[in-house]
Amino acid sequence: MNNISSIGPLRPDSILPFETDMPPKKPETFSEMLKGAVDKVDAMEKTADDMMLKLATGEVQDIHEVIIAAEKAELALQLTVEIRDRVIEAYQTIMRMAM
Repeated sequence: MNNISSIGPLRPDSILPFETDMPPKKPETFSEMLKGAVDKVDAMEKTADDMMLKLATGEVQDIHEVIIAAEKAELALQLTVEIRDRVIEAYQTIMRMAM
């Protein structure tokens, strides 16, 4: 009986039967990561704008949701601008270095 329990599960006739058999994803490039982050910030801003419009038309009754969405969008934009400023500052520092 012990020999039978040591046999693993049978694998189906699929190319990728298990999650562990998934082909490795290629790493995301820096530009793809940056574009994804900017797209998320843009989506937050659009959501906040939509909620403000819905508040003005009476579709949204809870002003707290609108304020939270607007604050999230504002903080995301501030963070994006701060990161951009730091990257530009680092680039300028590198360009000033003597070779």
